[in-house]
Amino acid sequence: MFEVITVGVFAVACIMGAFSPGWALALVMSMYAFEQALQASSGIFLRILPLANVCVAGSAGFCAFRSVFSQNKPFLGYLTSVWIGLIVILIWAAISLFWTPAFQAALGLTTWGLPYVILFLFISPILIDDIVVFEKFFRAFLILGSIICAIILTNPSFTFLSGRLGVNLDALVRTNPLAMGELGGTLMLVAALFQLGFKSFFFNILRIGAFFLGAILALQSGSRGQIVFAVLLSVAFYPLSTKVKNLLGFLGTSVGLLVLIPLVLILAQKILGAAEIRRWDADVLAGGTNVRIANVMDLINAFLQYPVAWFIGLGSNAFTAISAAGSEPYSHVLFVDVLTELGIPMFVLLGIILSITVRDARWLFRRFANDPLGRASVSVLLALLAYQIFLVNKQGYLWAATAFYFYVVAITRLRLRTESADAESEVFVDEDSTSQTEHTDGVSFDEGHFDSETQPR
Repeated sequence: MFEVITVGVFAVACIMGAFSPGWALALVMSMYAFEQALQASSGIFLRILPLANVCVAGSAGFCAFRSVFSQNKPFLGYLTSVWIGLIVILIWAAISLFWTPAFQAALGLTTWGLPYVILFLFISPILIDDIVVFEKFFRAFLILGSIICAIILTNPSFTFLSGRLGVNLDALVRTNPLAMGELGGTLMLVAALFQLGFKSFFFNILRIGAFFLGAILALQSGSRGQIVFAVLLSVAFYPLSTKVKNLLGFLGTSVGLLVLIPLVLILAQKILGAAEIRRWDADVLAGGTNVRIANVMDLINAFLQYPVAWFIGLGSNAFTAISAAGSEPYSHVLFVDVLTELGIPMFVLLGIILSITVRDARWLFRRFANDPLGRASVSVLLALLAYQIFLVNKQGYLWAATAFYFYVVAITRLRLRTESADAESEVFVDEDSTSQTEHTDGVSFDEGHFDSETQPR
């Protein structure tokens, strides 16, 4: 039964994604968790591990191909300074394989991540036409994400190991629970921030259900950062997602949102077992933090010892060769990786990219501030970027931070396309007004001053 349902939902999502940019983006952003659901339910997806990703890429690629012919100026906002900057960083990371002390490990991460970079940075941005695409994306994601969460949570093939939900792919390999935690956290954010108004009863029921399904999945996956970041960002961005009309309404909304925190804590106590609850103990949390700090210090110390690395970096994934612990494949802190492994110039370039993104994000928010649906869509987009910034500096590395890259590129593309559409609209209005003036030249419409021969009888 699970195979029929899971594969059926996946087939429908791929077909819809092939013809709808919004559904294509929802499929891409839920791909990693969907892949695990398919591997747990269907033998063919377990035997051919990349099959789900290939299907998603094919669906999104076909939709992007169609978008090139259906959009007005499809490549406007594509080759932006932000996009080029990210490509430069990734190319430099590939070049640094020549001097990295961890060549085999770095090469493995590079070849693994390259297809996903193509999907998220080359194909997915083409799907973005205007703000309406994001409105459809978030609606589709609420539906698809909720279904994926329900499938995973009810499938007995998913089991707990060391307090984390997952599936055994073979005797030695187990799925990554962080992908499920990221889907759950993303679903929580979209459900909390993307709103159509209180009159949309059924949509609001969907939002409530999606929020708690996402929270349950994130909790059971053992992904502590994902759920903490999702709750905090939901509270922080909610005032941006809806126009506050008065102070009393703002205070009431803020208090209501703060209730989310104890609700999630109660939910955690109800659904988590002893091993899962143990991951939230203070000493365990401190241990995870200390590991990240130790990783960063290993990289910084090595970086300071080699002045040439200040300019060219220690080399891609050099962490695995210089780490004192030697048990982790990467430091988990992307921004420190860029500084130490790729050098100060690439770190400065990353800073410039983020500053341009912030500028464009502010422009978008001002542009849609008085459009309720547009404002909510922009707020969700900004919250998802903030979410990814937290995640890539908690669990990320260069070739796996593809969702972060997409949202950075998406903001700039949306700003440029919106600005161009606004300019064309103004030109059209001006031309229309001029045409009306020319057609009425020499004719007076003042009441009581019609010529006697032309006045209606």
